[in-house]
Amino acid sequence: MSWNFLRGIGGELEIQRILGALGTTVYIVTGPTLVWFDKVVTTFESFCIAYPAGLGVCIGATAGSIALKDRQVAKAKADDPTIQGESQ
Repeated sequence: MSWNFLRGIGGELEIQRILGALGTTVYIVTGPTLVWFDKVVTTFESFCIAYPAGLGVCIGATAGSIALKDRQVAKAKADDPTIQGESQ
């Protein structure tokens, strides 16, 4: 199994991707497990409505944090002339 989805554009592992993947995996496993062991009492209909919405929030938050970080890195590189090789 390739773990390239955890790597950024530069090829290194990124903490946002690791934490997002871990948090989403924990959400996927614990939600049904808590319902199965009757630790959370819910109806089937409410579970089917709330669970996908929560999963979407996990994925959206992960994607948003990665996009924000990438945007800030690109802005910092554009503002710093030494990174672009324009230093004198």
